[in-house]
Amino acid sequence: MRKGIIVPLVVSLLLLGFVEGSLAAQMRAGVAKVDITPPEKGTPLSGYAARTSGSIGVLDPLYAKALVLECDGKQMALVTLDIISFPSERVPKEAEQRFGVGLVLLVASHTHFGPNFRSKRWPEPDGGEKTFRWTEDRVIEAIEKATHNMFPARLSLAKGEITLGYHRLKMQPNGRRKPLFQNPDHLPYGPVDPTVSLIRVENTDDETTRALLVGYACHPVCLASRCLLISADYPGAMMAKVEADVRRPKAATKEVRKERPEARKRSVQSAENLKEENLKPPALCMFVQGGAGSVNPYFIEEKSGQPGATTLHKHMGELLADEVLLAVGKSQPITAPNEIQWRKKTLTFADRWSTTGTVPVEMATVLINRTIGIAAVPGETFLSLQTTFKRDAPVDFPLFAGYTTSGGAEWPSYIPDIRAAAEGGYGADYQTHIEVGAAERIVNQAVIDLFSMKGMFSDKPAGK
Repeated sequence: MRKGIIVPLVVSLLLLGFVEGSLAAQMRAGVAKVDITPPEKGTPLSGYAARTSGSIGVLDPLYAKALVLECDGKQMALVTLDIISFPSERVPKEAEQRFGVGLVLLVASHTHFGPNFRSKRWPEPDGGEKTFRWTEDRVIEAIEKATHNMFPARLSLAKGEITLGYHRLKMQPNGRRKPLFQNPDHLPYGPVDPTVSLIRVENTDDETTRALLVGYACHPVCLASRCLLISADYPGAMMAKVEADVRRPKAATKEVRKERPEARKRSVQSAENLKEENLKPPALCMFVQGGAGSVNPYFIEEKSGQPGATTLHKHMGELLADEVLLAVGKSQPITAPNEIQWRKKTLTFADRWSTTGTVPVEMATVLINRTIGIAAVPGETFLSLQTTFKRDAPVDFPLFAGYTTSGGAEWPSYIPDIRAAAEGGYGADYQTHIEVGAAERIVNQAVIDLFSMKGMFSDKPAGK
């Protein structure tokens, strides 16, 4: 081939690559945070049926934090809430109608120290319904704010590892299990998942971290049943520390010495850096609860309710925060092309204790950049659902989001795996009403959805 032909050919190939790159879909993101703390006194608290007194104060505030992702005209929202559960038909419907958000995942941390909307012990008539509607308003507000402040985004991933909980159903000599709700000796009675999953959302315009999505599986019950203070428990403590650390300026103002002009110049520059750092928007830390239905924390306040006995949740949260911050430093950007897909399905199961009742499970499966696979499942799922999903999902970064609703279907309560249902215990053969085998079908559906979205199923027999 003559040189005169080679040069135009190379230029043409370079231009083609540029055009193809320019047509690649861009990822955009938006974040927002709103306060959802209920009335300080008299609010019925969730999670413990034996607790009959309302709240007496606020230990730490409750928040809803929204992350909206947009790619190629498709928008989804992931909203984390410091609340026990939040099935809402209205929020996803309004988000789609008003903002064009096609999927909303309402991810509850499952704190046992937030409002119990269904309680009949509210001080005023319709208090639970009124507070629920107000919370919906605030969540919709967070999604709206996020959609109005979008920025070009890059997603990075990392994992950490720390064991802060134990399997709370202890095997007995007769082959049955019984619940062990406190474990001060920190004995490992069964399987747990120590993985800390991290998704980092960065603004590519100014290279700032805007959101840190943290996944971990452990019941938020550090404060125990006698506590009457509103609290986000250990997830709240973790998020507060992470946000404070990521927000902390790296540059600090130093004393200016008159006799050293170069030191004075550096100090002025440092002060400018500090000012600029403080003008940057803060990063939000968001918590995704995993399959924590069978996992309790090692750190539980045995003297909860007494003065000063409200520190273990902070201790556990800060231990988790330290691991998260280590993971932030190791996070690596996703190199796959930007893309968002999802599937929503409602699976209907029989009631385990009834010949006529049914239990609907409204679940969603999300595939982001063909790398992140999210299984969003309502109810209190046992840990085995998470570990099975992570084992079978055809993605590099599987994230199991338990306690997560994508519509207003009835809360399905505990969802144990087959073995757990046979061995029994709390949530396995009581405080559960879903048919045996439902857990496995739910996980399989999420895995099937991911394979399908990746286009890996043939539409006709092989060889034809």
